Amino acid sequence: MTRFISRSAIINGVVGDAIILGKTVIADGTIIEGNVTVGYPIEKKIKMIRAVGEFSLEESSRISNGARIGSQCIIRSGTVIYEDSVIGSHVRTGHNVLIREGSTIGDNSLIGTGVILDGTVRIGNNVKIQSNAYLPHLTVIEDDVFIAPNVCFTNDPYPPSGRLIGVKVEEEAIICANATILPGIHIGRKAVVGAGSVVTKDVPDNTVVFGNPARPRMTREEYDRKRRKWQIAKDF
Repeated sequence: MTRFISRSAIINGVVGDAIILGKTVIADGTIIEGNVTVGYPIEKKIKMIRAVGEFSLEESSRISNGARIGSQCIIRSGTVIYEDSVIGSHVRTGHNVLIREGSTIGDNSLIGTGVILDGTVRIGNNVKIQSNAYLPHLTVIEDDVFIAPNVCFTNDPYPPSGRLIGVKVEEEAIICANATILPGIHIGRKAVVGAGSVVTKDVPDNTVVFGNPARPRMTREEYDRKRRKWQIAKDF
C-alpha cells in the first residue's frame, strides 16, 4: 500500500496507508483506512499535469484544494473523495465509495459500499444510502432519507444532451431497492417509492408509489401501519 500525507493537510484523526492530498482537513476521532484517497484533483487539473509530464503524488497534492472531513467519521478502504468535498461528523462509508468534487454530506449519514456520488451531490443529515446506489450531478437528498440498494437517480432527459437537471428528495422519504428516478423528479416529504419502480412524475408528500411507471397506491400513514404490523408479527 502507498501512504502519502500532504504537508498542507491538517490531520487530527487516524490515517492508515492512505493518500491525503492538498489542504485536506480531517477532524478529531476520524479513522481513514488504508487504500483511501482524499482530495483527488478534478480531471482538468490531472490533464494539465500529465500534459507537462509532471504527474506525481507530490504534484497532485500541490494542485489539490483538498477535502474536509468532520469528526468521528469512518472512511473505509477503497473510498475516493475528490477535492472540494465536505463531509460532516459521524459519517460512515462502506468500501469502494466514490465522492466527486463539490459534494456535501451531512452529519450522521451512511454512504454504503459501492455508492457513487458522481458530481456535485448534496446529502443531508441522518441519511442512509445502501450499497451500489448511483447519484449523479445535481442530486439533492434532504435529511432523514432512506435509499435502498441499487437505486439509480438520473439527470439527463435526453442523454447525452449535456443539459442536466437533478432529482430532489425531501425529508424522511424512502426509496426502495432497484428504483429508477428520472431527471428533474421531485419526491415529496415522507413519500415512499416501491422496489423496482420507474418514477416518471413528481411524488406528492406522504404518498406511496410503485410500478412502471410508478403510480400512487396508498398514503404514508397506511404504509407505516403495514410496517408496524409486519414488525410485531411472529413467525410460526
